[in-house]
Amino acid sequence: MLFWPVLLDPNDHFFTAGGDALQSYYATAFYALHDVGDRFTGMNYPYGEHFNYPNLQPLIALVLNFLQRHGLPAGQYTVGITNLLALASLVVTPVVLYAILRRTRLPVLYAAVLAIIIGFMSPQVLRLDAHLSLSYGCFVPLLWYCIIRMQENPRQWRWYVLFAVGSLLMGAVMLYFLACGCFFLMAHVLVLAWQQPRLRPWLGRMVLAALLPLLLFRGYLWATDHVTDRPPNPYGLLVYVASPVSVFLPVLGPLHDWGQEHGFPQADGMEGLSYIGVVGTLTLLVTLVVGGWAIVRRRQWNRLGRLALPLHLRTGLWAATLLLLLAFGLPFKWRMFDWLTDHSGPVKQFRSLGRFAWPFYYVASTYTAYVLYRLWRYLRRRQLRKWAWVGLPLLLLWGSEAWWQVSAKALQVTQSTGASAFLNPAKDLISRLTWTNRKVSDFQAILPLPYYNIGTDKFDLSGSGNSIYQADKASATTGLPLLACYVSRASVGQAMQHVQLLSSELVPKELLTHFPNNKPLLLLVTPDALTEAEQRIVRLGKLLLQAPEGALYELPLAALAATSLVRERALANSLLPRLAPRPGGLRVTTPAGVMLQSFDKSPDRRGRLGTGAFYDPKEGFSILYDGQLPMPADTGRYEAGVWIYGKMDYGYGNMQVKLYDAAGQMLDHQTVDARHATEVLNGWVRVVVPFRRTAQAVRIEVLYDTRGLLADDLLIRPANADVYYYSGQGSRRQVIKNTYPLGP
Repeated sequence: MLFWPVLLDPNDHFFTAGGDALQSYYATAFYALHDVGDRFTGMNYPYGEHFNYPNLQPLIALVLNFLQRHGLPAGQYTVGITNLLALASLVVTPVVLYAILRRTRLPVLYAAVLAIIIGFMSPQVLRLDAHLSLSYGCFVPLLWYCIIRMQENPRQWRWYVLFAVGSLLMGAVMLYFLACGCFFLMAHVLVLAWQQPRLRPWLGRMVLAALLPLLLFRGYLWATDHVTDRPPNPYGLLVYVASPVSVFLPVLGPLHDWGQEHGFPQADGMEGLSYIGVVGTLTLLVTLVVGGWAIVRRRQWNRLGRLALPLHLRTGLWAATLLLLLAFGLPFKWRMFDWLTDHSGPVKQFRSLGRFAWPFYYVASTYTAYVLYRLWRYLRRRQLRKWAWVGLPLLLLWGSEAWWQVSAKALQVTQSTGASAFLNPAKDLISRLTWTNRKVSDFQAILPLPYYNIGTDKFDLSGSGNSIYQADKASATTGLPLLACYVSRASVGQAMQHVQLLSSELVPKELLTHFPNNKPLLLLVTPDALTEAEQRIVRLGKLLLQAPEGALYELPLAALAATSLVRERALANSLLPRLAPRPGGLRVTTPAGVMLQSFDKSPDRRGRLGTGAFYDPKEGFSILYDGQLPMPADTGRYEAGVWIYGKMDYGYGNMQVKLYDAAGQMLDHQTVDARHATEVLNGWVRVVVPFRRTAQAVRIEVLYDTRGLLADDLLIRPANADVYYYSGQGSRRQVIKNTYPLGP
């Protein structure tokens, strides 16, 4: 009923027409229509990508691709099929939960009602409008059901096999489900080893069922993924975490609004949302208070491991709590465990730890349903029938929260229509190329502007919603790959080559040498604000078509590859004899003061042009320069620029400039996010902070905030002054302009 508009025409509804949801639609459709095997060629041209990394739900994409190659037009209905699969999980989830509740000794009607309530309050429902691959609410309960049956019948191999196979298949949809299920089973192994001596002989089978899928998946990636420079420290390990607020306090609906009006804390982001409901929170709180008091008062400490619950609830609560602590970021948040964080490479790849709170939601909700039923039975047996019906308002409140959540998401995902045009070649901007006597086969790839390159955690060039939508649409319908990237944990080196296309004319474009042919690029420009670098690329192209949704240009490779190095060398050769040398061999085109810090005498010898470079392994602010401003003064626009090594283990961070007067008071503070840098040369990235020098400023401080910083060639100069100098000796001697080598 709630999703009826989607069910009437599932192929015409975007659950979200942008962000990760749009990328999921696009990547799945492109693979189904144009790819084969384990390669996804739709983005990151000409390299492509291992198809496990784009947000395409590999298992579903494989099935659609198989159907497409055997005559069924499944690819063009990718949007509808993806939508229906996500909604089908809303139907399947209560069925699985009903099976779990029945094994928890709850009556049929009560179990059926609670299964629907718990299913509609599932954390996966909150993902329908953003991360479709995370929206399958039935996956975690299915794996928990297998774990329950393992404990009931430890001799039966089928439950171990079903768990291993199921987790692998779920991992082929979204890897987090594989990790979540396997970690949950390993937590059960720890709890059972402590609480259940009779099950210890069977724990080896559980360990095998938990570790084998992880090892098989890792082995598969090792054998098929040839990229060696994926980011080793993805951003978000201690950011995308759960918290007590995101688990125990309302996250939407009237109760959430009431809480905000009365000063309740707000959950930070959506990655850790696993809200168990007000009834669940109160039930756990009362359990902790009453049960804890009884244990302490009677000194029955052994009761902690022998709670009066069905076995799977007793062990499930402890195991889910262990994962909940991991979802809270523990122990990685504690400074004393920094060493553990540094050496937990596989865990760091699951950077959104908050998602490991999912099992706690299902176990805590099942426990709440069990406690309420037992309380109702207890009161009836004590002839307190009036009190027994107090549970009814609690169930109504619980059901209301489930209704608020699922109806809110239904309202969101049914709003966006028009998705049927997304994969319709007749309604594509590029279909109008025939008006210009051009065809798709005349081009080798699409370069979208505003440009986007997202996923390395180094660069964050986000483009625009228009450019991403139009580029995805054009690529999916034509089969032309994109010279852009929206892929998690993409190759850092390949991303640097792509971003280099936006670098200045002083930088040769390395990526172009890897193109398979000399066909021009199709430049797709949407009506959004363009950076100076993007405008330069547009000027290199020839306009083919102008339409309200965007413009198409033909961009020859020769135009994009052309540099100004020859012209700049000639200019330098004419200027250098007329410019008076300054200390350090600098020659400047204006009388203004400049400052160059080459770090040639630094202990680290991994220099960019010279032999030395600045290196700071610690996390935090590194002081690149702190001293007097260069004289004579120029009170106009200045810039401080430094080159950082592009393949450092951690993110690029930010660069800051602070100006002080003679009394030490800060006059100005400028910050630049290095993820937006586009100057890339020989593995180094140039970060520039523009600032204005005031007459009162006498001291400048240049800071860089990141971890494992390797930096070189810091230059502070007026924006209208060019700085020349020589670097190297003998045959390696070359002239440098503003830290760019011009050659011998």
